[in-house]
Amino acid sequence: MTRRWMAGAALLGGLVVQLTTNGSTGARAEDLRDQPLAQIEQLADAGRADAQRELGIRYGQGTGLAQDYGFARTWSAKAAAQGDPWAMRIMGLIYLNGLGVDADRFKALNYFKRAADAGEMFAQYNLAVIYYDGDMGEQSYAKALEWYRRSADQGNAKAQHNLGLMLANGIGTAPDKVEAYKWFELSGSSDAAAATTEMQSLVPSMSSNEIAEAQQRAETWHPNFEWMP
Repeated sequence: MTRRWMAGAALLGGLVVQLTTNGSTGARAEDLRDQPLAQIEQLADAGRADAQRELGIRYGQGTGLAQDYGFARTWSAKAAAQGDPWAMRIMGLIYLNGLGVDADRFKALNYFKRAADAGEMFAQYNLAVIYYDGDMGEQSYAKALEWYRRSADQGNAKAQHNLGLMLANGIGTAPDKVEAYKWFELSGSSDAAAATTEMQSLVPSMSSNEIAEAQQRAETWHPNFEWMP
């Protein structure tokens, strides 16, 4: 793995894309996404965290109402205060990008950490990128590896790919080509071409038994979700 590739692994998306990238199978979150604005507002006013988060997203996107990052922050903050991990990640993105508020990397990092600790896989990915690059404070390959692994274990394909790169090249850990190959194969659900390229780069240095073991691990792998909306 080169520093160039990893530096290009930007923080996952912005506020505009969060509604469609969480990959949730939770009924309440999916139901709310299709609910009319008036219903969302009523539920949010009643104090329901997932409705407050949904309303914050709609203000951030300008979906069904005028885009207003101030209101996006207000409603997302209410949901985050109730412990909603997705809303915490949104707050991190708001402060990171200065959406309707002065950019504040310290607050952004704090929100990402809280969301990641609570099991939100995309916040875990963001935190891994932050620790790998060290642009927002501490640089730690060990912590980057930890957070990529937790996110990858939940099925985040970007984290699976980056984890594979770290394992293949022994960054923050001893090299493990079998595990690296496994994660590359799993990441192919998102970017088959990139996964194939990385697997092919490993093949010359692996035995047929090692490749078979890696393929078996990928075949029997299943996500271990820490949190779902």
